[in-house]
Amino acid sequence: MPSTKKNLVVALVLLPSIVMWLYQLLPALRNELIPVTNANDADKIVAHTPKGEDRILEQVDLAEYPYSYGSNLSVNLVVATTRKEDISWTEHLRIPNLNIIRYVSDDPQAPYHPPLAKGREALMYHTYLYEFYDELPDVSIFVHSQEQSWHTDPELWSSMLFTLSNLDLEAVVERGYASLRVSWHAACPDWINTTHTSTHGQTYKKKQEEPWMVPAFRAIFGEDVEVPETVGGPCCSQFAVTREAIRSRDRAVYARAMQWFVETDLSDYITGRVWEHMWSFLFKGEATDCPVEWKTFCRMYGVCFADQTDKDEFHTLWRQRRDMLARRGFWLELWDPQRAACEKMRIAELDVDINRRLRTAMARGRAGKTASRSQAGLGNLYISDTALIF
Repeated sequence: MPSTKKNLVVALVLLPSIVMWLYQLLPALRNELIPVTNANDADKIVAHTPKGEDRILEQVDLAEYPYSYGSNLSVNLVVATTRKEDISWTEHLRIPNLNIIRYVSDDPQAPYHPPLAKGREALMYHTYLYEFYDELPDVSIFVHSQEQSWHTDPELWSSMLFTLSNLDLEAVVERGYASLRVSWHAACPDWINTTHTSTHGQTYKKKQEEPWMVPAFRAIFGEDVEVPETVGGPCCSQFAVTREAIRSRDRAVYARAMQWFVETDLSDYITGRVWEHMWSFLFKGEATDCPVEWKTFCRMYGVCFADQTDKDEFHTLWRQRRDMLARRGFWLELWDPQRAACEKMRIAELDVDINRRLRTAMARGRAGKTASRSQAGLGNLYISDTALIF
């Protein structure tokens, strides 16, 4: 009997703590499982970022094709994949005269495959360039398998479907070669210094491909090639290129590149990273290809921020939201529910602001399609000397 009373007393003492713990636990579980939403989200759709972070988007047709369906340009979309990867998102593309060519790295029985499962996407790209050299379309576009990835700019809804649907093919023809990614982050204007050959230290940890750039240049382009001291351009090996730019190099160059991948002892990580920095040199003979960000979004995709400051403000808001989502989770909800609630409200506010700014940029691009978006209207893409006025 005394033992029963003692247990009852202990239970009564612990009960408030247990109730309080459950009070905080249940919302934490709910918020961990349910995306960030608010009462006004009924007319929005939820997309998912690569890390599983929920993003609320205003209703937007990511596959809408805003250009003329009468385009005569022929297009091959080369998709680098493995067998297990799903590329069904490509079925929604409405680009006229589009031919989808799927390369599969780990299936030698696939219609299109590299000689070996090496080199990540780069070997598959070179295999295409070699195999299709004599029957190229007007424009070839090279992408990874993912529809949504950090490789795709948030200014393009972080969506490859939107990126490709809004890519102005005439602008690609003007440039000859164009990275699909625009951001200068960890890329421009001189991210790689080919004179750095050390395989130790902080610089090497960030740029492990750097010491191998010179040997790669010489292996692909010949021992007498003048290796540029610095190399810069938006990452991440997703780009569009014209037939003429591809054929500016002899077919033998692509064969040498394929052989280099097959014979090298370097890891796939290193060889893939090396080639992220060499596409511009391959197709244009230029070590650096860093057009001004806000101009490029406008000319290439019709996402027209007023100027670089306007674009930077958008990106700052997007980074704030990304960082808050990275902190958000079960333990924050459990141990600091007040802060979690405040950040949840702030994320909802950022959703509204980010979507408004991006939709405004899209509307501005559609309105100025024939004038301000033109090469003449924007001026030199590589000089930040103008701002949109309309």
